[in-house]
Amino acid sequence: MYSAFNTKHWHNERTSTGFINYIIVCMLFSIIITYPSYAQQSAQNTAQPTNKQNKTIGIVDGCKSFKDYENWLSEYGLAYKIISSPAEADSCGIILFCGGPDLGINPERDLLDSLVFEECKNKKIPIFGICRGMQIVCFFMGAELIEDLGELNIKHQKTSNGKSRYHTLILSTGEQWRVNSRHHQAVKNVPFECSLTGKSPEGIWELLVAADGSKMLVQCHPERPEMRGSEIEKASINYIKSKLE
Repeated sequence: MYSAFNTKHWHNERTSTGFINYIIVCMLFSIIITYPSYAQQSAQNTAQPTNKQNKTIGIVDGCKSFKDYENWLSEYGLAYKIISSPAEADSCGIILFCGGPDLGINPERDLLDSLVFEECKNKKIPIFGICRGMQIVCFFMGAELIEDLGELNIKHQKTSNGKSRYHTLILSTGEQWRVNSRHHQAVKNVPFECSLTGKSPEGIWELLVAADGSKMLVQCHPERPEMRGSEIEKASINYIKSKLE
């Protein structure tokens, strides 16, 4: 099924149209397979908002570095579980979309992310997105992506030995924070109204907080040990906690 949407095809596609069609095809295939059980469970929860008393964070499956996320959340005594189907999101107070590979490289993960995002949208479940998580949420909402930062990779992509780079985050309030950086793609345009935004000195979107409080997206990695105690890490944890109260 996925042969028509290989990595080469995706990287040659300069607009979002091809990948949107890809997601639609994948979703239809998934519905055919999972419809009986998923439809039954969905019928029980149709149009029901998230239970605000739920204290669990749902981490969407597919990330290869769960340990950083698990250690981070555990340090604050926050309960979490791995989400491997959209129906499981209903039992969570907030959904966390993790970092990872570019869109199109792992079709199964792309599909799961898209289905969980739709569940969050339909059930009004808050979202926190990190790196790839920021990119895919914006993409699913209609934004375009910068496929590669080119010359800016020297400032934003991780080093050759796998370590983070660092740069300044300039908030819309004028405040400046120091953040880590491990990416070569970015969000080109913001598809929703924000109460707070942040950019790198070169103008790359690095922080988006929705005006309605439904989502917080960060391009950096606040979950990594190197960011403990930083402004972005504190803001991230405070946002997550606020959705579990």
